[in-house]
Amino acid sequence: MIKAYCFGLMLALLSGPISAASPFVMGSFAEIQQQHQPQPYVVIFWGQDCSYCMQELALIGELQQVYPELQVITVATDNFLASEKVTTTMQQFGLAQANHWVFHSETPSRLYFDVHTRWRGELPFTYFFQPQQSGFKRGLIQRDELVAWIKQGLKQ
Repeated sequence: MIKAYCFGLMLALLSGPISAASPFVMGSFAEIQQQHQPQPYVVIFWGQDCSYCMQELALIGELQQVYPELQVITVATDNFLASEKVTTTMQQFGLAQANHWVFHSETPSRLYFDVHTRWRGELPFTYFFQPQQSGFKRGLIQRDELVAWIKQGLKQ
């Protein structure tokens, strides 16, 4: 337990200042896509009580240390989640430099639909973007799957 805490603290200190979370509203997903094309990037939708989300954030944080050119965008699906919680969580996983968003809607189901017409809020929900293709994954992504996608996207 102490080792995990020390590791999290070390990542927080090494990751630098965290970017403030932007409100995720209707149209935000399209805005994210416009901002980050044509580079490869990953968008991770997560929730504070989702244990699989925490595992995926840890994996992404670890892989971003290996592949620093990987663009990471995180979206907290907990409506109106406090910035302090986002900051703490992202620092814990070494993702302080990622681009952060938080759901800001009285009807989150509309935001789910805005992201993908078949998404109903299952977490984690991860979108992968490369110059010529995109795809998504519901549930916890496996390390080898993610590494293969990163390597393919970064070599283009």
